Amino acid sequence: MLFSTPQRAALISIASNTLLVAGKAVVGVLSGSAALLSEALHSGLDLLAALLAWISLKFSSHPPDWEHPFGHGKWENVSAFLEGLLIIAVAVGVFYQAGRRLFEPVAITLVPLSLAVLAASSLVNLGVSRALKRAAQRFDSVALDADAAHLATDVYTSLGAMIGLLGYQLTGNHLFDTVAALGVGLIILWIGLKVTRGGMTGLLDTRLPEAEEQVVRELVAATSPVLELKELKSRKAGPVRYLNLTLVVCRWDNLEEIHALCDKLEAQIQSRFPGALVFIHPEPCPIKPPPGQDAGECTCPLKLNISYPLKK
Repeated sequence: MLFSTPQRAALISIASNTLLVAGKAVVGVLSGSAALLSEALHSGLDLLAALLAWISLKFSSHPPDWEHPFGHGKWENVSAFLEGLLIIAVAVGVFYQAGRRLFEPVAITLVPLSLAVLAASSLVNLGVSRALKRAAQRFDSVALDADAAHLATDVYTSLGAMIGLLGYQLTGNHLFDTVAALGVGLIILWIGLKVTRGGMTGLLDTRLPEAEEQVVRELVAATSPVLELKELKSRKAGPVRYLNLTLVVCRWDNLEEIHALCDKLEAQIQSRFPGALVFIHPEPCPIKPPPGQDAGECTCPLKLNISYPLKK
């Protein structure tokens, strides 16, 4: 199966982008089209992004070790951040190239061949980007998701370049080609900013989406015996979610009972979020008993919910 692993999916992206860069660059130089040359630059960036994704996936797959007890998942976030910066740099280059062509027009030739290359590029990128998107969802991979976004953007930028070349073919006006190149640059810049922000989210330990945290809260609320959730902290590194829960328990319950309850809740959370690392910190109920009170006289609202006989 071509996309059976994240690394294999990245290699497929590398292969497709290598062919597209070669085709666009050769035809772009021969034809003199600014739009096609900007597309070649964009595909070159996608090739580099695919290489970064493959490298990051290789490193992030390494298991935790002594120096990295939390694993290597952030390699994917580093890759996404670097890819975003490279996209922004290429957008600046496209703007510079299109600006030069605006004041120094170059005759465009081989328009039919250029259109054929762009059409083929759109079809290839559409197929590979959809496959990468499905693989990113299946493996919960930030790096593959960023790579899929790049290739999906190529589809739209190729269509923009085709419109520019068609306008030039019909009117002979270089502005169509130049304006199309500027439009491609704007799309590349927008995607670059979006991908950079996505990479920074993981590097800065931004909490999980509210919808995912709400799932955890509902699991805690549905736990029997009932628990009180005092605090929930979350973050994500690559595909791994980290959840820190502070639970309030009755001060009269013994350690063995509390530990069994925490294990039960941890298993429920991991069944919803496979691979998640869950850390649970129990705290005693803040209601302090008066001097001389024993467990049987405790009025803590959590006591009857949490105190239960362990199964032998």
